[in-house]
Amino acid sequence: MTDILDTIRGHIFFVTYGGGHAAALAPVAQLLRQRDVPVTILGLTTAGGYFNRMGLASLGVKDLVEHVPGYEFAVATGERLVEGRPRHSAVSAEETAAYMGVGYTALEKWAGVEDAERLFVRSDRQAFRPVDFFARLFEIAPPAALVGTNSPRSERAAFEAARDRGIPALCLVDLYAAFEIEWCASEKYADRICVLNDAVRDQFIERGVPPAKVTVTGNPSFDRIGRLDANALRRQYREKLGLDGDDRLLVWISQPEPERHPFSGITGETSLPTDIERKFAAAFAHDNKVHLVFRLHPSEDRGPSVDGARLRYGTVEEPLDDILCAADCVVTCSSTVGLEAAMLGVPVVQITRSIFSADLPLAKMGYARPADTLEEAVDEIRAAFTKPHPPCPEGQFEATKRVADAIVDLVR
Repeated sequence: MTDILDTIRGHIFFVTYGGGHAAALAPVAQLLRQRDVPVTILGLTTAGGYFNRMGLASLGVKDLVEHVPGYEFAVATGERLVEGRPRHSAVSAEETAAYMGVGYTALEKWAGVEDAERLFVRSDRQAFRPVDFFARLFEIAPPAALVGTNSPRSERAAFEAARDRGIPALCLVDLYAAFEIEWCASEKYADRICVLNDAVRDQFIERGVPPAKVTVTGNPSFDRIGRLDANALRRQYREKLGLDGDDRLLVWISQPEPERHPFSGITGETSLPTDIERKFAAAFAHDNKVHLVFRLHPSEDRGPSVDGARLRYGTVEEPLDDILCAADCVVTCSSTVGLEAAMLGVPVVQITRSIFSADLPLAKMGYARPADTLEEAVDEIRAAFTKPHPPCPEGQFEATKRVADAIVDLVR
């Protein structure tokens, strides 16, 4: 018991989900550890696997649940909740049960047994916000500081619990916080907020956040772009695929499209990602100079929707940088990968019909060509092949150092 809790007590405690959030915090954790600053990471859902691949040891909810008073039966509750439900292949059954059980147990403590069941039936895990779990954890193992991002549910709960106990907290806003600003700007969130650029900082200040609390740092996940030998990576990956000099490589960056936006409530087209793949496969099926790579999001637990002679699906193990450097056009609905591609000077097309497209308005910001329909997307891709989009400014790529410095300054 004491071994696990001692890795949190007095340490910088990172709490984050997977995807772009883990990618933003991983370089910061690495740098702090290089500086001999004690860091402990709680990797939620798919984040655990990501941190492991990055060589960063992390805890899961399953490692903590038995040590937190009041949650002795949470795992059993979680096992009941997930019985008969599909499970993400990248998250262990034990971690899934612990995560679901903690979320539901905390929901019961907050809403009561009957209302918790009603809320869960209506919203599933979107109803979770386990403030009680983190409050009890921090009571017995208070960290020196909490670090997280603008994600909802567990990250939001950890921030609220930290503020209630007077634990210093820093939030790294990975992008634009179009909806998340509703809670990130709250006094109950973080002592320090690190943001992508001046526009995001102004947005927080307009919401009443004191200017001294908001620091422009950039996003650490983009720092690696400044260190890439893009020409070498382009050559190597294209050789791997057997591409000639005048061949064109189209890269589709997929993301899940749920039935409903978790914040705005807008209804989504769940088939949109696979519809896009089928459209692109058909549109370029007879163009022997066009090759396609489809890259699924880590949280998309599905197989290929189409196949073709010049089409392949990228894997999680395959470096994304290699794919982006080799691309002649990148297509996304709202992925941060589109921003990375633009920073590399790769033409980007944004399909704007996703319920998440407005969350990251790449086209409106000048990073991408907009396409409201799939037919328009195909036309924009063909245009991008002949008239490459000019490179976007790359900046100094020092976000990792800036965020790490802000964390150290927070606990001085």
